[in-house]
Amino acid sequence: MSITFIWESIILLFISTILLRIAGKKSVAQMSSLEIIITLAIGTTMGHAIREHTFWQVLVILTIFVLYLIFVQFLQLKLNFLKRYLTGNTTVVIRNGQIIVDSLKKLRMTTDQLEMKLRQKGIAYICDVKTATIESDGGLGYELMEHIQPITRKEFLQMNMEYRNDNLHSSEENKQGNLFNKIPDIK
Repeated sequence: MSITFIWESIILLFISTILLRIAGKKSVAQMSSLEIIITLAIGTTMGHAIREHTFWQVLVILTIFVLYLIFVQFLQLKLNFLKRYLTGNTTVVIRNGQIIVDSLKKLRMTTDQLEMKLRQKGIAYICDVKTATIESDGGLGYELMEHIQPITRKEFLQMNMEYRNDNLHSSEENKQGNLFNKIPDIK
């Protein structure tokens, strides 16, 4: 039995990882490029196994695919430069309400595509965005300008307490200034 299929599977995985990484972030939904390759490779290999009846060879190849995925993920945890090349880093596309056109060009993304991602997040105005990034999985991360950010529960409770304290002080002042409070009780 020839073991060249082992080297062929490793080379195929490596080339597929590089090609999908070159394809760019916008073509990847939520899975990492390596996870997509493994999924496709497993599906394709399973199809070949059914057609060619090479069960044991396919079982070894599938095991290599999964071990390759685990090995590369482990290396990405240990070596940041490898993570940058295989998975990619986030790319800032909006800073202080201004689109960074050079970043969009690097990502091969149009302004319309960026605007679509913003609308999907419920953002109507680019000037409301303090910072926006395209994440390594192709998703949009953003931080709104301070005056647009929604109120948190903590801020609401704090404002409510301040409002109650203000009303308590004003009601005490109103009682002191009320003319009917100065009339003695008539029995």
